[in-house]
Amino acid sequence: MLTFDLRETLLPFSLLQITNLFREMKPGEEMQIFAGVSHIDATILRDVMLILPRTDYDLIAKENLDGDDPVTRLRLRKKKPLTTYQQKGDHHVRN
Repeated sequence: MLTFDLRETLLPFSLLQITNLFREMKPGEEMQIFAGVSHIDATILRDVMLILPRTDYDLIAKENLDGDDPVTRLRLRKKKPLTTYQQKGDHHVRN
């Protein structure tokens, strides 16, 4: 599982790195991303979910983890690519 900790990082570079590595992942592989619990960190996680194509991943979990250093964890699993028919919303699904 790929892991990214976005706390105290250079955000534009981190988002680019997440996008590039997600593109290289195989279907079924997971990525977890950690961010703080502030409003700004919540926005960062929202941005991650916006830059990745929504049809390409399943949201496994988005949870707040308590402890000495509270953190929010986002877990995504890459999906199999959609066929041409599925992308166009056709009712005939090709396997």
